Amino acid sequence: MSVKPKGIPISIFVASLIVIAVIAGVLGYVLAPKPVPVAPTTITVPTTVTLITTVTQTPALPGAGLTIYWIGGGAGDPFDARLYKGAMDAAALLGVKLIYVHTEWNPEKMVDEFRKAIAARPDGIVVMGHPGYEALAPLFEEAAKNGILVTLANVDIPEFRAKYWYTGYVGQNLYQSGYTLCATAIERYKDVLKSGSRAAIFSGSWEQPARALRAIGCEDALKKAGLVVDRVSHPPEVYGNPSAGTTYVTGYLAAHPDVKLIVFDGGGTTAAAADYMRAAGKKPGEIIVIGFDLTPGSVKGIKEGYVQMVIDQQPYLQGFMTVLNLVLSKKYGFQGLYIDTGGAIVDSTNVGPVESLVMAGYR
Repeated sequence: MSVKPKGIPISIFVASLIVIAVIAGVLGYVLAPKPVPVAPTTITVPTTVTLITTVTQTPALPGAGLTIYWIGGGAGDPFDARLYKGAMDAAALLGVKLIYVHTEWNPEKMVDEFRKAIAARPDGIVVMGHPGYEALAPLFEEAAKNGILVTLANVDIPEFRAKYWYTGYVGQNLYQSGYTLCATAIERYKDVLKSGSRAAIFSGSWEQPARALRAIGCEDALKKAGLVVDRVSHPPEVYGNPSAGTTYVTGYLAAHPDVKLIVFDGGGTTAAAADYMRAAGKKPGEIIVIGFDLTPGSVKGIKEGYVQMVIDQQPYLQGFMTVLNLVLSKKYGFQGLYIDTGGAIVDSTNVGPVESLVMAGYR
């Protein structure tokens, strides 16, 4: 407790205490030690860096490691060229090693090349049925014993498709395509192709029943309409060397000036039809000419008016799809596919849209 000094008034004493307290507070603030600034603490957080390496891998092609033989037609033949292009394109796309051999459309050479291909022990072989069942049956059996898959192109032999699960067929229904072509011609040119009119079918396959089916289909359609039909033969080699057929055509025309319709059952001979007609001194359209397959020659013949119509069997697909057929069967166990490659009629009214594709080798 504070004691007031004697003789000092209370008011002065209280005021003095207040002043002393204020002075003490001020001095305490001024004289109090100042805090020393402390540098901020830096906390380091560990950082994890993940390095991502991108590795680009090329997936294995489905046909990689497989070898396929394709027993083809005649080197330089426009139809064979489309078979070849289709087969090679498929091989490149699928990664297959493809060995394509030519036979000049000779059935004996087809058999011989088939035998050689079996001896090479490939994974698969594409053959055409021109030589017929009897000639090919032992080779199909030998190939099967050696684990070689065989499929068919262009000319079908149904017995093989029935016996071997992997044997498919890519091509036209030959008889039906021939019948359709000639039935269409009869309808379109009915004012000229009347009952009793003469027609000629040029073929190098009359002695090959499997190969001759489209010529026979044509013959049946023409006879049904009442036409007189001549079978004209030429060697099979003419298919691959069409110029060799000129004497057969000119000789027939000289002996049969009344003929109204000529049918060529081969792609090569149809392609050369305009040349045959010129060699015989015929004008465009003087004789109705029909045949098979789109080629640069047949397109030219249509545009010049020497060829009135062809039926297109799309040989590029026959080359391409047979290679695919074998890969599907060999790698994945698919049954051989039966593929009808079409039967569209092409004439002067619709040849334009496909001309560029024909020149590029696809049609």
